Amino acid sequence: MREVGFAVGRTSTKWITVRLEDEVLLNDLVKVGDKLLGVVRSVSYANPTMSPYSPFTPTNIESVRAYEYLNANIELYGTVEGGKFDPRVLTAIPTGTPVYLIEEGDLEGLSFIENPIFIGEHPTSKWPLPLDPRAIDYHLAVVGSTGSGKSHLVRLLVKELVRVGRKVVIFDHTGADYAPYFRDHVIPDSNVFPDLLSLAEVLANKVLGKEYLDDIEVALYAYLFSNGEYETARMFMESLGFGNRDPDMGPILELMRISPKDVKWDDKSFASILRMVMGYLKRKEHTIAKSLFRLVRSGISMKSFNGREYDIEKLVDHIIDSELTVLDISSETLPIRYGIMRGVISGIMERAESKGKRMDITIVVDEAQVYARGQPPTESLSDVARRGRKWGIGLILASQRWVSDLDMNIRANINSVLFSSLQSSSDIDDIGKVVNIGNIDVGVLGTGDFYITGLLSPFRRPILIHTFGDLDE
Repeated sequence: MREVGFAVGRTSTKWITVRLEDEVLLNDLVKVGDKLLGVVRSVSYANPTMSPYSPFTPTNIESVRAYEYLNANIELYGTVEGGKFDPRVLTAIPTGTPVYLIEEGDLEGLSFIENPIFIGEHPTSKWPLPLDPRAIDYHLAVVGSTGSGKSHLVRLLVKELVRVGRKVVIFDHTGADYAPYFRDHVIPDSNVFPDLLSLAEVLANKVLGKEYLDDIEVALYAYLFSNGEYETARMFMESLGFGNRDPDMGPILELMRISPKDVKWDDKSFASILRMVMGYLKRKEHTIAKSLFRLVRSGISMKSFNGREYDIEKLVDHIIDSELTVLDISSETLPIRYGIMRGVISGIMERAESKGKRMDITIVVDEAQVYARGQPPTESLSDVARRGRKWGIGLILASQRWVSDLDMNIRANINSVLFSSLQSSSDIDDIGKVVNIGNIDVGVLGTGDFYITGLLSPFRRPILIHTFGDLDE
């Protein structure tokens, strides 16, 4: 450490002003006296002889500049004592207290967090910043404009969380940001059979129309129960009370034990069963004919769902038993992606509640704006945001915006934010309503530079970090 100035003016337990005798930069870490740790938030020149209220007009600028001085505003992070850090400052320091610039190696050996994770270093001191993995249970958001390095940061987080023993499941929206980096852990959505409601939504929205969602869903259940056999499907419908028969709950209970991935799906058989179901539901003959024609012309083939290795329940089992799972959800239609995500997240929560124990699972959602506001998975994500910490289920949501991308109920339960350059100047104010951001400047950030604040930061206040350039660094 080298001395760069001393405290002047009015000091407090949060901020001090430092008269500088040597150069410092924004976001430099400093030590104030023997115990306090802080960060440079702003630097400014002043000259008492050049006040706009002074009646004197300087005639020799060079001599006037001899009176200039440089001040820095320091935000105090906490107290260092006995080799440990305490994020509290309990008393103000006296004026004249020396201030030292923290340089490379000065913070080695200082105890912040037990079993920390590392994704980068402080830019000027080169201090590898220790982050608290327990903060994941309280959920975090990674926010920044395109090209800021969000995906790379999340990849670093994933590797570190796996290293310290947490299980991670990633929903890779594009299939390009995570799947190529974790090839041995990828499951494509084309190998997952979605829940039947999501499949029904696809067929209704793309083929027949939303008003026929019930017809398609019932037809899918009838097909599932019968394995495509027409007469067995008809018996299933009659067991529900159609055809003037008393309802029988037996087939419905048996249906719960059948996995869609174990059924052979056939286009002709499904069309026949759909026609029968629509007849039982009293649809008009011309409506049935139009629906079947649209189904054939749509190009959607039920055969494409044959041979898929995973249904939702088996996929949840795989996630729970694996250290890392990357779900490449880039090839299916959005309703199918919604169904896979909704089913997996709800399944993890249900499994935790049925077992009554911590799961230590982190759910990563890339391009969260597509899923975390007003879409089918939003409710499941909101449930995790509210109750997941009880079961050790945490969220990492990566998006470009804060307010417009995330549902209010999710946003209100996020306790750590990592943010870089933002698309809108109002985003920084909105982030500050949830976590402490102090007086920071995002205009100085480049690719890979992020402010970390909230429970993940050892200081509980914003600290600048530059992410490691390599996943194995």
